Amino acid sequence: MIELFIGCSLLLGDGTLTEQSIDDYLLCNHLQDVKGWYALTHRYFEDDTLFALAVMSCESDGREKVTGYNTDGSYDSGLFQVNSKTEEWLETSIYNKELDMLNAETNVMAASWIVRNIGDWSWWNSSKHCWGRYDS
Repeated sequence: MIELFIGCSLLLGDGTLTEQSIDDYLLCNHLQDVKGWYALTHRYFEDDTLFALAVMSCESDGREKVTGYNTDGSYDSGLFQVNSKTEEWLETSIYNKELDMLNAETNVMAASWIVRNIGDWSWWNSSKHCWGRYDS
């Protein structure tokens, strides 16, 4: 853990704090819990990989099998916390097959499809307070 702190601290440079250096430092620390998902995420998000990992970190802390339950009876599953209603829509309208959002590759693939075809990250607005500072 200390290695990660030291590595991220190097982003602060000569000690002169700027808004950019602070953002870089925060992003570096934020990505530590999802760094193991880099290769898979890069396969689907390419140039948006670091941003996707920031969203993933905010949503699940990199926990593949996590499920959150909502007051409307729906639930959010997996790395990107894809909502069960979205999953049903993807299954019937897009992929024409059952999807397992607790499978890391399926979850990342679905999140990437949403971003690429819907055109933005608004489906994850409930966690924007966490990742919004990295949105360019």
